[in-house]
Amino acid sequence: MRPASIHRKLLVAGCAALVWMANADNSQAATAQVTTSATVVQPLTITKVLDLNFGKFMSGAGAAAGTVVVGTNNAQSVTGGVTTSAALGASAKAATFTVTGEPSSTYAITYPAQTTLDGPGTAMTIGTFTNAVDVGTVLAGVGTLPGSGPQVLSVGATLTVGADQATGTYSGTLDVAVNYN
Repeated sequence: MRPASIHRKLLVAGCAALVWMANADNSQAATAQVTTSATVVQPLTITKVLDLNFGKFMSGAGAAAGTVVVGTNNAQSVTGGVTTSAALGASAKAATFTVTGEPSSTYAITYPAQTTLDGPGTAMTIGTFTNAVDVGTVLAGVGTLPGSGPQVLSVGATLTVGADQATGTYSGTLDVAVNYN
């Protein structure tokens, strides 16, 4: 056989192989199209409106420790050796916050297990937090934002007061956190 003829046959065979391979891949190929989307939501924020204030009270003498409770309705109550009067308790206020975020979404409210108030005497502990909202709902530490607008979150707590607690002003901080569920 002549070399030119062999080259032509090899060229034709190579082209045929390429066409066959191209057709084989196309017979296995399939495509589909989807619509894509993304939603950016409003960040969840909490802003302090009013500080938590346990009001004024008197500590018990001797072994009579007690507690001061401030409810989400700003009502002060006392137990044990702690005493108060309507005039003294009138300054008690629940902490209030404005919570904003994605309408109708839920969020978890978290507090520290306890925190302290420091002052001239032994530190007093704050714990047993309660909460309420003006609109929407809150149940077992989970809030639901209303369909429109912000929500006011009120936080009450219990202050443990020692017997013969030293007279004076005590202060501290309380971290309240909210996170989308």
